Amino acid sequence: MTSKVAERGFLYIAFGDAFTKEALMSIKSLKKFNSEPVALFTDQPQLDNFEGLVDIYAQIQPRHIRAKVDFIDKTPFEKTVYLDSDTLIVRNISDMFDILDRFDVGLTNDYARKRTKYSKIVPEYAEIPYSFSEVNGGIMAYNSSLATQSFLSLWKEYFYKYFQQTNGWDQVSLRIALWRSNVRLHHFPFEYNIRSKANREKQDRFKHEFGEQHMAPRIYHLHYDSEVHSGKFKYKLDDFEDFATDLINQAVWY
Repeated sequence: MTSKVAERGFLYIAFGDAFTKEALMSIKSLKKFNSEPVALFTDQPQLDNFEGLVDIYAQIQPRHIRAKVDFIDKTPFEKTVYLDSDTLIVRNISDMFDILDRFDVGLTNDYARKRTKYSKIVPEYAEIPYSFSEVNGGIMAYNSSLATQSFLSLWKEYFYKYFQQTNGWDQVSLRIALWRSNVRLHHFPFEYNIRSKANREKQDRFKHEFGEQHMAPRIYHLHYDSEVHSGKFKYKLDDFEDFATDLINQAVWY
């Protein structure tokens, strides 16, 4: 499907029976809060319009489990919010479409920023600075601009170029495509992609793949003295080492 049938809508791309059933669960949660049409691309046959949850259906023939890389550009919408099957929507998220008037693509930072493992084998990935984090490809807002189309083509190109080296993992190629594209990129706050505790803890268990500097704090942002707004600052530079430790203990780390 390549022709656009609506201005805005949600897209799911599912591979296999289990992921398709999971996608329907996600769509059911989405429909409680959003009225935009929902498109489902899957290799599974259509079953009674999937209990009335799916507005647009297309049967696809995926070549691998990361089917979204091949079909995400086939969206039937001018403005699309793509969602992975393992998502639960608990509030209206129509504002994700609104940012597409100002930006081409909206994503959230991933817990993986820059992996040492892939930096060693993918030069285009290695050359990107750590401060340009990987993004999570499971939740993406995007419009139909030429810049977006070029970005999605780049994603597919690098995905297949390094398919063997990454075992078909799509995050590496996604980071490269964004870095090398001209899209106007927006980063959604973490409320739009809340991950499990187990996923966060996995980053520590696989420290050997990410490198020692991975997710190590760079900047703390909080006042040294709570009375500074009143024109008071009672600490001296000699107090710095002890006071810095106290500030770090006060910080919130998501």
